[in-house]
Amino acid sequence: MNRKSACTSSSALLLALLLASCAERETPDELRAQLETIRRDTPAPTPPILPENDVVPYTYVVAADENAMTPFGRPAIASIDATADERPRQRGTKQPLEDVPLESIRMVGTLSRDGRTDALLQVDKIVHPSRTGDYLGQNFGVIRRVAAERVELEELIRNNGDWEKRMTTLELQGRGK
Repeated sequence: MNRKSACTSSSALLLALLLASCAERETPDELRAQLETIRRDTPAPTPPILPENDVVPYTYVVAADENAMTPFGRPAIASIDATADERPRQRGTKQPLEDVPLESIRMVGTLSRDGRTDALLQVDKIVHPSRTGDYLGQNFGVIRRVAAERVELEELIRNNGDWEKRMTTLELQGRGK
């Protein structure tokens, strides 16, 4: 047998097998009946029963000792260097008058608009409008009140490692200076 006839014979055999497998053996009604019988005779699966878990509860007792271990590990203790250039927590970025010594800032007037009064503060011939809540001075001063003749501010002064509040005022100055 040559190669061509072997290939033709194999193809014919394959075609015969495919056609034979496509012959209808059972009707759809017979298949439905068979499926119904299988469903009816097969019991529903039951989930497996898991063994009971023997959990022993743990009661955490807080120790009276501050240095005792906690379930979360020892708390980190950060050392504070008193000489470090630390600043207390403030909102936003630094404002222009925060790095200026309070002695160099002069109140030269006020500006009222829309029911709000702004202080006009002068540093090196430049006038800065400032309002309540603005920061100024090197001691982390916050303007608390602007009046026609003065600005009241609250400064934070470092005293023995703690921050203390101190009230300070800038008085309105005349043109003579």
